[in-house]
Amino acid sequence: MGLKINKEKTKYLTMRVNINQPKHLQIENFKFETVQNFTYLGSLINVNNDNSAEIKKRVLLANKGFCGLKKQFRSQFLSIKTK
Repeated sequence: MGLKINKEKTKYLTMRVNINQPKHLQIENFKFETVQNFTYLGSLINVNNDNSAEIKKRVLLANKGFCGLKKQFRSQFLSIKTK
């Protein structure tokens, strides 16, 4: 029993941007790619610790959900309580 690493899926992100930063991190026989951003538990995390992209993404998803229900909101067959 032990930790098994999926080397195809595993990547890493550093919070400090360094010009001389290597594109890959090698530990023993595992080689990991560095990324600028990734999604963790549904939230977008990036190098600059900037959450404006995450906020835009959530607003867009809320707008899509609202527009998808617009027909039901305008329906005369549903009561206001149900809406």
